[in-house]
Amino acid sequence: MGKILDGSESALFDSITSDLNEAAGEEVNYYSSNKEQSTIDPLYGEYVNHKIDGPWKLPALPKWPSQSPMAGEHGYTVEFDGKCTIARVHFEIYHAPYPIEGDILEFWRTPYHDVDSMGKGLFFDIIKVDNDGHINDSSVFVQFILTLKRRPQFGAERKLH
Repeated sequence: MGKILDGSESALFDSITSDLNEAAGEEVNYYSSNKEQSTIDPLYGEYVNHKIDGPWKLPALPKWPSQSPMAGEHGYTVEFDGKCTIARVHFEIYHAPYPIEGDILEFWRTPYHDVDSMGKGLFFDIIKVDNDGHINDSSVFVQFILTLKRRPQFGAERKLH
């Protein structure tokens, strides 16, 4: 009888996932919220001093964001919902912390500076983090699937300044 694959073969599955991200994906800038060095207002529960670490340049597979038009009291706006897949092993290779809700991803940087982009990419808030690619239903997983949101009024890039 042959041996059934389990978590001990994680290096094989890590290499497959990371090779796919490097070959078919692109480089993203990952910014992590440092909750230990940030201070939160006790009354309002909001950051008074929000410390962001990074960026770490990680290979990833971002998906084209879908548009969610919204009309309300303050007029018409569009939010963008997206997903991005990043191999777990890339966080370990680049010594980046694992993603959590509230972190920031920037991708699709423009190669030129114009009035609209200023040489920056699109900034997205990470609103949900799922681990995926569990090897034979074990606790070992190979990638993170990040659910992203871009809000034009409250852009994620404002957290970096």
